[in-house]
Amino acid sequence: MPKLKEAIFLEKRQHILICARQVFASQGYEATRIQHILKAAGISNGALFVYFQSKRDILLAIIDENLGMFCQRIDEIADLSSELEKEETLVMLLDLVRQISLGAGRAMSLHVWSASMVDDVIKSHTQMHYKRILRSITKLLSSLKKEGKLEESVNVNKAAFGLFALFIPGYIVQMLFISPMEPRAFLDAHRNLW
Repeated sequence: MPKLKEAIFLEKRQHILICARQVFASQGYEATRIQHILKAAGISNGALFVYFQSKRDILLAIIDENLGMFCQRIDEIADLSSELEKEETLVMLLDLVRQISLGAGRAMSLHVWSASMVDDVIKSHTQMHYKRILRSITKLLSSLKKEGKLEESVNVNKAAFGLFALFIPGYIVQMLFISPMEPRAFLDAHRNLW
């Protein structure tokens, strides 16, 4: 595919994903019909199927983008860990969760979790990304430990599971259902607890 055609293809595909995020955010994944996405994107049924075969394919692409970007950003933060204090590193991670959760596709994680409960393909796809995120968090914690910013006794594999639970479902639920707490305040609340 020539570069210009490829660029136009990717631009139109991205437009569909942005519109789908907005529709999923306002109506929920289950209630959304392809016609809703077509209307929001201003395209025909035939045009949509050039890019995606189903509503599930659209959601899988959104999962790839959101969780892929999240994982990439964790890796970037890990690479910067020598320049950052532990608290600043954790605040950056929480801020990333906040940006994704409150962005254009507000609360997409909740829609993905719900769809994963009834669709094994979506569940498997999400689990694949979550395993990758856990590896990235483990890498980040290993970097912090190597820098002497974590106690030597910390088991980074177990700690990664704890951070995952705190940052992914914990912070998302906090922001969407309880109070939109700033990252540093959320971290302080947990530090005070332990």
